[in-house]
Amino acid sequence: MDKLYKMVQGYFKRFPDGVEPFQMVTRLLEECGEVASEVNHFEDAGIKRLKYGEPSKEALASEIKQAVVALMQIVVYYSVQEEFEKSIDDSLRRMKDENLID
Repeated sequence: MDKLYKMVQGYFKRFPDGVEPFQMVTRLLEECGEVASEVNHFEDAGIKRLKYGEPSKEALASEIKQAVVALMQIVVYYSVQEEFEKSIDDSLRRMKDENLID
């Protein structure tokens, strides 16, 4: 989580005019579209492989990272870091209680 928070700080400094809620949500949607495009490429749907060649794990990972950072910008903007991390901890605890994970 600390690495993600550091990336958010960097993006806020790099793009100080892009930290309004609507801009962050728009960026999130755009990044999710790019993740979908990479998944489409991996699933060999459409003409992606003919046009762009073999899919790239690095490209998919990069797009996922960008989408996660866009989400984390919203977390930081609304100062819900503690609640976000507690929500994750609660979910993990429930999964352990249900023997879904160790």
